[in-house]
Amino acid sequence: MAMNLKRRYFNELAPRWDALPAPLDATDKVRHFVERAVAPDARLVLDIGGGTGILLPVLLEKFGAAARLVELDLAENMLAESARKFSAPWVLRLCADARYLPLRAESADLILCFGVLPHLGEAGEALRGLMQVLRPGGALAVGHLMGSRELNALHASLDAAVAGDRLPSAGALAEIFHGLGATAIVAEEYPDWYFVRAEKQTP
Repeated sequence: MAMNLKRRYFNELAPRWDALPAPLDATDKVRHFVERAVAPDARLVLDIGGGTGILLPVLLEKFGAAARLVELDLAENMLAESARKFSAPWVLRLCADARYLPLRAESADLILCFGVLPHLGEAGEALRGLMQVLRPGGALAVGHLMGSRELNALHASLDAAVAGDRLPSAGALAEIFHGLGATAIVAEEYPDWYFVRAEKQTP
């Protein structure tokens, strides 16, 4: 039921999503996130909660046709807006619940979660599921335009569909990754920046 409410919420927002207020340096932060997160040899990149395509300009610049970019979102209207703006044939769009990914185990080289993790439910469960589709040695990165305290306060002020969505601190998320057996964990958090990146341990 909760995910149905979120799907409706984001579907209704989709046509005006790109016009919503954002930090003046949002574009620079998006680029910084991708540059910090990207593994240059990735050939299947999964963008969870890709929305209207906020990461796509930088991803397309970084990879061109060298990687398959999979944009996954719960809200079909978000994906429709993304498709309207970006039509590269190597971008695949999937409308699905990220908790039940329609992908083979260990099939993704890189998983990006930008501005979406709190909406996926309990962070540990969400990351456990994402790590299952990540290949050994692959990387998973979580990013936001603000710190967890600021983001959680923002969510609490919004529509009931997302009002309870919470982001753990970067340190707490790093501990979750550690518990999942991840390696090379990097965690950074400031009031205007959030970045956690980890790699799946190789056998």
